[in-house]
Amino acid sequence: MFKRGKWLFLLVLGAFLGWSLSASAFQVELHGQFGTKNQTTNTLGMIDKGGKTNIPKVLHEGQRPAEGQHVLAPVDEIGKDDLDDTWGELQFRLWSVVSSDDGNVKGVWSMEVGTLRYGEKDEAGSLTFKNEGKDIEVREMYLDVQIPWIQSENRLIFGLQEVDINEWVLSEIGAGIRNYGSFTVGKTIVDYQIGWLREDDSINYRWDGSPYTNDSDFWYGKIDFELKEHFGVDKFQVGIFGIYNNDCTESADDRFKGQPYWVGLELDFQGFKGIIFDLDGIYLGGDADEVNGEARDDYDAWFLHATLGYQWTNQLKTSFTFWYASGDDNGEGDDYEAYRTVMTDTYGSVVLFEDATFDDGWYVSDNPYLDNDLGFIMYRFRVDYQATPKLALAAAVNYMQFDEDVEYVDRAGHKSSDDAIGWEVDLYLTYEIYKGLTSNIAFGYLFTDDGMDTYAKYVGEGDADDMYRFSFGLTYSF
Repeated sequence: MFKRGKWLFLLVLGAFLGWSLSASAFQVELHGQFGTKNQTTNTLGMIDKGGKTNIPKVLHEGQRPAEGQHVLAPVDEIGKDDLDDTWGELQFRLWSVVSSDDGNVKGVWSMEVGTLRYGEKDEAGSLTFKNEGKDIEVREMYLDVQIPWIQSENRLIFGLQEVDINEWVLSEIGAGIRNYGSFTVGKTIVDYQIGWLREDDSINYRWDGSPYTNDSDFWYGKIDFELKEHFGVDKFQVGIFGIYNNDCTESADDRFKGQPYWVGLELDFQGFKGIIFDLDGIYLGGDADEVNGEARDDYDAWFLHATLGYQWTNQLKTSFTFWYASGDDNGEGDDYEAYRTVMTDTYGSVVLFEDATFDDGWYVSDNPYLDNDLGFIMYRFRVDYQATPKLALAAAVNYMQFDEDVEYVDRAGHKSSDDAIGWEVDLYLTYEIYKGLTSNIAFGYLFTDDGMDTYAKYVGEGDADDMYRFSFGLTYSF
């Protein structure tokens, strides 16, 4: 009798839920991205497993890192310590979208577990034996609403959301409020977004016990003009943007820690029988107050990226990329001239930036442009070939250097310096095994140059070993 009642209850419940969903005025979507990555590398000399790097500008023979400081050298072996290593990682994302039938209201909630390494030990105890980790995080959680009484698209987003202003300065998840929309002026489509992000919200106390706010806010705006209809091409988009950070963090004496701003111009073009052109120019200015523990007056830094490509056939594309992130040439000067980002993902090198495989965003977000005072310059030639609908191949050659020299001072006070990181060769393979299941293979080999040898001198090895990284990943998306 109990079994019959149970099945009858489940049948009625299923029929009720089915009727409710069919009669309701909303839609439910479920999406996911499950990724696993395994890799072998000796690049621990530049970026360790935790995604941290510490690259000082001036090195002195015999000098050792201060207590708590971890300086990595780009060599395969330091004494008898072999830095070659192999490890595996996981990253699982799952998100749901609930929206009204008319599209005027949408709610998004997503969670993520990752990026977690096999055997990693931290406060949560993740991926160790017994695995009692608590690493689930809220990735996105927002409400997206069309503003009433406005015919064109004009929406407000409240909550934890993805904000994409420019891939070279701000493209990440943040909590805040954003207004975005689009309208048409003649043949020109205009997209815009303005918003506010709260990075830090807390109260702190001075030495005398009096409280002060410890907030960090980002205000931003961007407008894009789609001009392709004017020129009869596939794409011709011009964008301008600005970001302002009002940062009160650690301002016990009522001074701002910093008030930097970014202004930029971007251009994205495709047309005229296969020509591809992408340009980004960004200026970083504003009050610095303090950078890396040193007193500074102002930011004064530049970033430039340009890619020129050609689509020879539907299968074959070639491209040449140049990008420049300015460095700081005077550690004791009033202005800080090294380019810094808000939060973004940097790609363009298998060895240094861990290209390909699934987008874990760990190393690249923590180390944009190597996250140092020296700046970064890269020249890159790449060939992409779509061999079959499921198989994509690519190869690239990079030449990379710092904007400012690495300096080494021996015991006699003699200085030597160089800015060359070296040449890198990268190979990529992407294959769709099943629908939604993609495999990624990437291999990079960096022939280190004199700038890396400078760091090797610091640990007494003389010449820096070449660096390599091989990674294999599987990603299931639905």
